[in-house]
Amino acid sequence: MNVPSTPPAKSSLFRLARYAAMTFLAFATILAPTFFSRATSALHDSTLVTLARIREDWVQDLRTKQLEPIVKLYAPGAVFLQPSGERITGSAALRTLFQNIMATFNSDLILHSQNLETSGDLAYDSGDFQETLTAIASGTKIAAKGSYIIIYKRQPNGSWQIVQHVWTGTPPPGT
Repeated sequence: MNVPSTPPAKSSLFRLARYAAMTFLAFATILAPTFFSRATSALHDSTLVTLARIREDWVQDLRTKQLEPIVKLYAPGAVFLQPSGERITGSAALRTLFQNIMATFNSDLILHSQNLETSGDLAYDSGDFQETLTAIASGTKIAAKGSYIIIYKRQPNGSWQIVQHVWTGTPPPGT
């Protein structure tokens, strides 16, 4: 007696399941880039918001003379290039720089970001600034304007810190 090795009902069910699985995989392959792209785009947008917030925190910390919070925005070996061309490197030197600025001037700084971009663990913010500095000792107002670029690096803990900061324009007297 010849008995089929697979009963007909199981064979049809197997073919239907296989067809459904292949259809699912085809749709998943087609739709995965869309979902991945949306997730990547959301992550990118979130990073840009974080970087813009760091920039705005920096401005607010300078205005309100918050020394420690502004220094914490920089990585330990960060570099600040002043309009004079002077290279200031490291947390201690940055602390001294900002301490001197905050002791000498009141700042009314406005940054106008032109480009804020990310690529992997690096990002940059480039734009223009306008600032009115008021000398604390004399009340003299100094208008300054120029350009800036801030380079950020994602740290091992996922946070972003400034690693390079360039300031162009005419330096105020006494800095």
